[in-house]
Amino acid sequence: MKTKKLSISIKIAILVMIVSLFGIAIISYFSYSQAKEIFISHTAEIIAKNVDRYKDDIKNNIERLKYNIKILTYNPSTKGFFRAYLDEYRYDEKTNRTFSDYKQDIITIMSLMMNQNSSYYQIRVIDRNGNEIIKLVKEGRKIEQVKEEFLQNKQHRKYFIEAMKADNDVYVSNINLNKEFNKLEFPLRPTVRIAKAIYVNGKKVGIIVINANIKQLFNFKSLKTKDISTFITNQTGYYLLNYQNPVKEFGFEFGRDFRIYYDFEKLKPFYFSNEKSFSYIDNKYIIEARKVDIAKNKRLVIIKIANIDIFKKKSHTYLYNLVLFIIIVSIGIALITTISVKKLTKPIEELTILAKKIATAKGDYSYKIDVNTNDEIGELAKAFKIMLDSLERSKKDLKQFANNLEKEVDKKTKELQKINKNLQEIVEEKVKEVRDRDKILLQQSKMAAMGEMIGAIAHQWRQPLNSLALNIQLLEDLAEENQLTPKKMEEFVDKNMQTIQFMSQTIDDFRNFFRKDKEVTEFDLKESIEKTINLQRAQLQDHNISLETHLQPVKIKGYKNEFMQVILNLISNAKDAIIERRKIVGDFKGKVVVTDEIDKDKIVIRIKDNGGGIPEEVKERIFEPYFTTKEEGKGTGIGLYMVKEIVERMGGKVEVRNVDDGAEFIITFTGGG
Repeated sequence: MKTKKLSISIKIAILVMIVSLFGIAIISYFSYSQAKEIFISHTAEIIAKNVDRYKDDIKNNIERLKYNIKILTYNPSTKGFFRAYLDEYRYDEKTNRTFSDYKQDIITIMSLMMNQNSSYYQIRVIDRNGNEIIKLVKEGRKIEQVKEEFLQNKQHRKYFIEAMKADNDVYVSNINLNKEFNKLEFPLRPTVRIAKAIYVNGKKVGIIVINANIKQLFNFKSLKTKDISTFITNQTGYYLLNYQNPVKEFGFEFGRDFRIYYDFEKLKPFYFSNEKSFSYIDNKYIIEARKVDIAKNKRLVIIKIANIDIFKKKSHTYLYNLVLFIIIVSIGIALITTISVKKLTKPIEELTILAKKIATAKGDYSYKIDVNTNDEIGELAKAFKIMLDSLERSKKDLKQFANNLEKEVDKKTKELQKINKNLQEIVEEKVKEVRDRDKILLQQSKMAAMGEMIGAIAHQWRQPLNSLALNIQLLEDLAEENQLTPKKMEEFVDKNMQTIQFMSQTIDDFRNFFRKDKEVTEFDLKESIEKTINLQRAQLQDHNISLETHLQPVKIKGYKNEFMQVILNLISNAKDAIIERRKIVGDFKGKVVVTDEIDKDKIVIRIKDNGGGIPEEVKERIFEPYFTTKEEGKGTGIGLYMVKEIVERMGGKVEVRNVDDGAEFIITFTGGG
């Protein structure tokens, strides 16, 4: 009976295991003594970073709230609303709109803002006497306008008084529970109020107030964790958030003196000092606290507290995992060592030499293997013999495979020839798709331009229509007073026919503007640009935008009507940019300047505005199709793409750059266009 021998690799593996286990005992001893301190130090750093990150989140949310209140107060509709409200006829002469028109506009804007900000549950417009004019409330996702009979007077409320004193600053209230009709609202709703005064003609006419639920605004849900407690207090130490004992929240509203430094005495000096941060570790707690300024003389305090006991459990868990890891690594080392030893044994070298001979034998696999060890090497030698037999069989199979492969290559070659034959048809089909897409983009661009032109016609016709209305009323008055003489009747007819002819000419210009150019024609560049500008001038004046031209008469070849659409698009974009900039920096005089330069065979047209320019990070993309920097619903993203296509079709190029306080589009034609 043969005895089973232990291989060298098994012996070495056992030795490595014994050495590794001895090392584990030493490493475990030192790791256990240091694990607790490591975990406490590491966790304290994590808590400090989380507190700082949450502090920044609160600051950002308050700044976003301030930004939104500015958007509402600086909105032209808000100023028009108060002009109409203060007028005895509820009418705004500046814009020819009524109070009810503006009221609906403001309700729409405020509703959109409440939908976009889940924490906003109330927005109000209050006049200078403290009377609520508009009040929107949100419950869940439903937004409702409070009926007039339920509106209140807030003249004596602290936030109204201080907001009216704040001039152009944004007022931020203390955080407390919301009250309706001087009673706490149930369920309780912790609230911060942001308010700003509204000015019309330099006079303070009222305020807008946003009530925000701080539980949602500051995302309190994210602060509830198992091992680390988070608290938020006001600057005097009263609890605003306490998941451990919610009864203590907003105790000051109920006459109860619940302050955090009564529960954690180490925090008391921090509340009465000018320090902005506080860190503390003892054998019981880890404490990290930060003060967050949300307004002048108003701040919140964020505190995170961890109990040291949780780290004792973690240190034990760490030690267990460390030991388990080292055991697994030791086993791995033993296995690797075993494999290495095998490779160093002599029988393997013999098999390697034999393998080299077989590799250079050019198909002769009739070699004798003289390895007969009673271990893994012997088994390997037997396997090697089986491999040689398999190679012999594979040689025959390979020959058959080569024959089959030749047939397959022939088949694939024929298929490739067929594909090449159809490739031209595929290319032509794709080219047709691209051309069809360009036609669609051109049509979309024309429709967008048509919208701009319809607006321009509306402005062009407004004054003539008013004149016709006044003249007709005057005619009626003259008839009633028996002063309608033939001469006055003739003057009336002549004057109104001129007005009607002006309106008719506007329609002719509009129809000619959109007539499709089928062939290249020669046209006067100055005349075409000025005709386009005349169609837009009334609309620009209505937005307080001046337009200067410095043009020279010059002939150019191209598509006249499509070139006019290029000018229309660029001036309309300049108008939109000026209007958007006013929402941020306030009212200012808009200006658009159109010039041309003629130098031998080169014509350069420049259209410059003071609308704030184009952000550098997107400037290279503005001529791409469907790319727009405007708000969703206000831009199609095809206007500038079609400008580029039309100019290049006429043999020119269009560029853009930022200059001074706006953007300048440069169109260049060479060789007469």
